[in-house]
Order: sequence, then structure tokens, then C-alpha cells
Amino acid sequence: MRKVKAIICALLSVCIFACPFAASVAVTGAEDINSLESQLEQLNKDSAKYQKTLDDTQTDINEKEKYSDALVGKIETLGKKITVTNQAISKLNTDIGEKQKLIDQGNKDIEKQLDALCGRLKAIYKAGSASDLEIVLGAKDLSDFIDKVNLVKNVSAIDRELIDGINEKLTVVNKQKKELENDKAKLDKDKKDLQNDRTDLNTTLEKNENLLKDLYTENTNAQSKLNGVKGQYTELEKQIAAYWEADRKAKAAASSTGSADVSEQVQRVEKRRQASRQQSSSSQSSSGGSASRSSSGSSSQQSSQQQSYYEEEPEPTPTPVYSDGYVWPCPGFYYLSSLFGEDRTSYAHGAIDIAGGGIMGATVVAAADGYVSSTCTYCTHNWGKSGSCGCGGGFGNYVWIDHENGKESIYAHLTSVVVSPGQYVTAGQVVGYVGTTGYSTGPHLHFECRYNGVKYDPMSEFE
Repeated sequence: MRKVKAIICALLSVCIFACPFAASVAVTGAEDINSLESQLEQLNKDSAKYQKTLDDTQTDINEKEKYSDALVGKIETLGKKITVTNQAISKLNTDIGEKQKLIDQGNKDIEKQLDALCGRLKAIYKAGSASDLEIVLGAKDLSDFIDKVNLVKNVSAIDRELIDGINEKLTVVNKQKKELENDKAKLDKDKKDLQNDRTDLNTTLEKNENLLKDLYTENTNAQSKLNGVKGQYTELEKQIAAYWEADRKAKAAASSTGSADVSEQVQRVEKRRQASRQQSSSSQSSSGGSASRSSSGSSSQQSSQQQSYYEEEPEPTPTPVYSDGYVWPCPGFYYLSSLFGEDRTSYAHGAIDIAGGGIMGATVVAAADGYVSSTCTYCTHNWGKSGSCGCGGGFGNYVWIDHENGKESIYAHLTSVVVSPGQYVTAGQVVGYVGTTGYSTGPHLHFECRYNGVKYDPMSEFE
């Protein structure tokens, strides 16, 4: 028992040092390609959003500028109309003044004529208030009689004609003056309306200018953000291009130096696990069938079995995770075209690539129980290529499983996927079929393992 505890403690100690190492291996690639692809996709969305804002604001700016030009033109026209109206009003005031002078002069003439008439009547009154008949009968002879009769007629007729003529002139002048005053009143109203229109247009122009200022600011901000996004986009494209170029070179080199046949290793582990499961099943059956056996005796037997197990098997290579190991994800295919931790210039390969003749369309199974956290199923670029089609962040069609113990596994470059996000799968359950979608130079299964988000060597699950 002490030996078992010592072995477990040794494993724990190694894991403490191994976890940081695994983390450093994962960080070697600068940034995970999925994260870079996600950032690139988000930048595309941001770029489209800012470009739309830029286009919309520019359209609004063009419309508002045209509207401002139209308003300025209308205001200038109204100003000219007001100037012409003021000139017309000024002329009418002059004409009205002239008419008023004529009216005043006519009134003066009437007053003079009335004064003369009053003087004559006053003289007649002082002469004795004689009537026209008395004036005529007082004639000395016929000639004098005729002269007196004509005098009386002429005086009354002249006064009447003068007064009638003056009144007629006054009537005409008053009518003309009234018409001028009406015209002036109309022009005054027109002038007031024009001034109100100009005030309204100036208010509208001011509002439009304020809107233009806001649009100019929004347009400038959108352009600035768009330029920033373009710069980030360019930088990310360079990083991604470097990643995939290094990946391509590494895969080309792996065909001779970075490959391995792990069939014997995997088969040995599977046999060992099968024997372990049989021993465990036999132990449980024996314990359940004997009611008189003490619990301490059972514990002693189990300890003996565990000690025997550790003594018979070689000490496993330390790994940052603990479990009974995984089911091989691609049954029947054990050739690794690319190993975990391969130096790919700008990063280290964070998975193993399982390949081999006839692997295209081969079954891919879940390495352990868990929930499908995400999938990609839309990639149709199922052929070997020297660059990424961009689907699934370079993974193409993939399945991502969360095993609920800090562990996750990823199965990438699939021809097709047969599970859905949220679905619970068991170890050995088919999840898809081998292909060459995404950034893949040929048919293979990219099998990746993570513990608490940190990549580690999947082959540690088969030791």
C-alpha cells in the first residue's frame, strides 16, 4: 500500500511540473488559431458595421449639404424680395406723400374760395341784406339792370364751379390716396410674411447645420474606427498566414521525420485496460456474493490487486490529467503523420494527426463520455489544399466534446459530423467521418486534447 501511495505522490509531483510545461507548449503558438480566426471574423463584422455607418453618414451628409444649399438659396431670394418690397413701399410712401400734398393744396383752395365767397356774402349782408331781386330792381337804367342780373348769376355760378371743381379733384386725389394706402398695406403684409419666412428658413438652416456637424463627427469617428479595424485585420492576417505557412511546412517535413506508427502502443494499452476491467468486474462480483466477508478483508484484497497491478505494469509517463485513458478516436488507423509539440517555427503543434492509406471516410468516435459543446458542419471544401478555406477557424468540420472533468477533446477536418451541440455521447460512439476540410493538405484526423483549456499530448492517454 505504501508503494502505491508513493507512486501516486510521484505522479502528482510530476504533474505539478508537467502542467506548466503543457501550458508553455500551448502558448508557443502565440495565439490559438481558432482565437485568431474568431478575432478575424469579428473584425470583418466590425468593419462591415463601420463601413455601413460611414456610407450612411456620408449619404446623410450629402443630402444635408444639398438641403443647406437650397435653404441658403431660398434665404438669399427672400432677402432680394424683401429689398424689392422695401423699394416698392418707399415709392408708395413717396406717391402717397405727393397725393397728400395735392389734397392739402385742394383743401387750401377750397378754403380760399370759401373765404372769398364768405367775404362777398358778408359785403352783401352789410349792404342791407338785399335779395337778388332788390339788387336788380335797384338798377338805374336797363343797361345797369342787365349788368346787375349778370353779376348775381356770375358770382353764384363761379363759386359753384370752383367749389365743384375742387371737390371733384379732392375726390379723385382721395381715391388715389386710398388705393396707394391699400397697396402699401398689402406690401407691408407681404414684407412681414417674407421676413417670417426668412426667420423660419434661418432657423431650419441652423438646425440643419447642427445635424451636419453631428454627421461630420460620426463620419470621422466611423472612418477612424474603420482604419483601426483594417490595421488589426492586416496584422491578424499576417499572423494567420504565418501560422498556416508554418503548419504547411511542418506537415511536409513530418512525412519523413515527424511520423510514427502507434498501433502496438494503442493495442497494448487497450489489452491492459480490458484486463483491468475484467479484474475489477471479478472483484466486485466476488465481494457481492459473500455476505459474511468483512469490509476490511475486501479492502485488503483490493489493495493487493492494486499493488499487483502497479508492480506488473511499467511506470506510466506523467501527464497533467488523470483518468483511465481514452478510446482510440479512429479505430483501425494508428499512423501519426504529425506528432504533438512539433516545432512549426512560430508555434508548436498542439495535437496529433492520424493518417494512413484508405483513411478517407473512416469512422471517428468519441474518446470518452461527455457533452458535445460545439460543432462545425458547413465546410464543403473537402480536398487537400495548401491554404486555409477559413471554415471552422481552419478546423473545417469538427466536433468539440466537453468531458466534464476539465478535459476536452477536438476532432477536426471531418468529412461530415453526425452529432449536435448539447448531445451526450459515450466513449466509442461515432461522432463523424475522416475528411480533409478546413486547412488540410490531405485526409487525416486532427485529434486535440485539452485540460482546463491547456493543450497536452493526446498520446499520454494511451500510455
